[in-house]
Amino acid sequence: MLRSLFFLVSFLSFLTCCGQTTAQQTTAHSRQIELFCGATLGYADTNWLRLYDVQINATPGLRWHLGHDWSIAAQGIIPVVSDGYSFRDITNKYWRFNMATVSRQLHFNNANQHLRLTAGLFGNERYGVDVRWAWPVNSWLLLNAQAGYTASWIMGTDFKGHYDADLYSDYKVAGLVGADVYLQPYNIEFRLSGGRYVGGDYGSQLDIMRHFKHITLLAFAQLRMGDLEANSFDKKQYKTNGGFSIVWMLPPYKKSSRKLVVRPASNFMLSHSSRAGEQSMQTYRIDPEENSRERLIDVDWGLRKEVAR
Repeated sequence: MLRSLFFLVSFLSFLTCCGQTTAQQTTAHSRQIELFCGATLGYADTNWLRLYDVQINATPGLRWHLGHDWSIAAQGIIPVVSDGYSFRDITNKYWRFNMATVSRQLHFNNANQHLRLTAGLFGNERYGVDVRWAWPVNSWLLLNAQAGYTASWIMGTDFKGHYDADLYSDYKVAGLVGADVYLQPYNIEFRLSGGRYVGGDYGSQLDIMRHFKHITLLAFAQLRMGDLEANSFDKKQYKTNGGFSIVWMLPPYKKSSRKLVVRPASNFMLSHSSRAGEQSMQTYRIDPEENSRERLIDVDWGLRKEVAR
């Protein structure tokens, strides 16, 4: 645990040393605190004893804009309904932390290069450091990459004497590179990415997205490579996967300039994967409201540019 804390402190020191780059954050968000709450719904038809396993959680969170493209974010998980998912039945009933991060965006506008550096406790129970890069080459092509050095963590309790609180040392390096193509007349976006995931396996993914004013429809296909973990339910390995996602952006749609904002979560996302319970090609989230529609780096490109018009 001491090694983990030292690593995070070292990375945060590096973030502080990068304070002279050009800031791109709007003054309306400087020093602003946002309080929000969303919900997650999990369901699976994998148990012979019931029709569906159901997990419903409330996800309260906060975001503190510190100015100069710095931000702190945190999120918790409160179980509302937990029926099934027997492979993690106790943990699914925990009130637990889901995320606690500090981030800094760096915009080198003269070189058209953009970075986001993040450290802390990430989603999907990973903690460590993460670096994301974006280069908008032209109006229709954007190149991007991310790299992370993370390990497992958990922190939660059911208030009945059961709890887990630990930072593990199973560090793994993950990295992805990708290219995005945006067809502006049709609001259609293609995203192709591939690389090494947190489980040590490799793969590539193609996303096809159709953007509407407040909704995005997404279909994806995956090709898995390397050492694959067996499915938790049928003990088989699958080299392919596919599915879809629907992202709804929730009101209010206009950003407030108030110092304290209380609102619902910015979005609700429904996802379906044909290989339920699969552990291959797993990633992590670095932001409580991260979703397939929006970018985590403030780049005036693609849908973000269209919405701003």
